[in-house]
Amino acid sequence: MINRILEAIGVALRAKFGDSCEIYTEETEQGLEGPCFFVQCMNFSSELLKEGRFLRRSRFLIRYSPPPGGGRYRECCAAAGQLSDCLECITVDGLIRGTQMHGEIAGGILHYYVNYDYLACVREETVAMGEMTSYVTAKGGD
Repeated sequence: MINRILEAIGVALRAKFGDSCEIYTEETEQGLEGPCFFVQCMNFSSELLKEGRFLRRSRFLIRYSPPPGGGRYRECCAAAGQLSDCLECITVDGLIRGTQMHGEIAGGILHYYVNYDYLACVREETVAMGEMTSYVTAKGGD
């Protein structure tokens, strides 16, 4: 599911920013030249609620590197507002709402965080037993 959320974030970013920004989900050997996004899952957890139902929590980081040149801070501020809009709801087997969204600018790069929490139902397959024959012999009875 984490990979499907990553893909859905990419779709939302592409819909909002078009082809003007590259979107990466894997680390690159060389430095990223803006404008571009780097999307990664920072952490995730799974909490058993009741017999096969789990609350899954996942926190994502979207780093935005603005184009080189002046105005990087203003560019990051503008991108933060657009990210709030496009990541509020993404589509993965229905809509998932982003929560705890916030961003910070450090070193001329926007670091934008969003959580996607969802319920997962995990059903274990049961294997039916075959036939069994049992013979019982009693000792000492009349």
